[in-house]
Amino acid sequence: MLLRNAKENGVNDLQLMEGSQAMEMEPELRCLKALLSPSTGIVDSHSFMLSLLADAENLGTTMSYNTAVIGGHVGYEGLELHICESKELQDHPVGSHVTPQLVLLPKLLINSAGLSAVPLAKRFHGLDQAFVPDPHYARGCYFTLSQTKSPFSHLIYPLPEDGGIGVHVTIDLNGLVKFGPDVEWLDGGEEPVSCFLNRFDYSVNPTRCSVFYPVVRKYFPNLKDGSLEPGYSGIRPKLSGPGQTPWDFVIQNTLFQDICDGSLLSAKQHFIVGCSMH
Repeated sequence: MLLRNAKENGVNDLQLMEGSQAMEMEPELRCLKALLSPSTGIVDSHSFMLSLLADAENLGTTMSYNTAVIGGHVGYEGLELHICESKELQDHPVGSHVTPQLVLLPKLLINSAGLSAVPLAKRFHGLDQAFVPDPHYARGCYFTLSQTKSPFSHLIYPLPEDGGIGVHVTIDLNGLVKFGPDVEWLDGGEEPVSCFLNRFDYSVNPTRCSVFYPVVRKYFPNLKDGSLEPGYSGIRPKLSGPGQTPWDFVIQNTLFQDICDGSLLSAKQHFIVGCSMH
């Protein structure tokens, strides 16, 4: 299935290998079969984001930092965005009303608010909430391999698990080996202001390593006790919860069909989600 999906998406250099071939390339690996992806690698994500920022600004984009869109209004007369400085939200009690400091009237809106995408959509008056999906959040923790050189020269990915891509091996730009992420479903996360301020718990519980050891040893049996140290975590917004069929996008054609004959926004409404890493 993975090989077929890759070919259907234009990735034509994957190679199906027997376990013996893979273990010859990676002696510490244990597997029955493997897919080799010669074109897979890592990038400096922060440098990449700065490059995108420079490209956007060179094309005339204005960035407004420490500014939160806290809601809005959808109606026949157009679209309103309610804006507030992030610092004004800091002292607001959970669930309290937030008065916007600025109202903008955009011609086009793309909701790419990441962890806040669904809570933000729920704060748009006039938007049929039947079309807004329920949010789900999963924390993914990473543990680092301490005091040893990397046992692998390739990124190693096991088969995906429910809610995630599996606890895999990542080698960063400094040569540090990391295992993760796992999947820890979180309660709550729907309170809008908390989402806008990213008040999620990113702590990594050291005891979660007890889950990592048996999982990692399925493909790296020589992992020694005590060699994993807490690294970092990320919060992933999901449109499906535990045990549900995974899906990443909601594409709806009818959400705005009665608003300005569909000309207010794109005919398709995409809830674009992202991941925040700490």
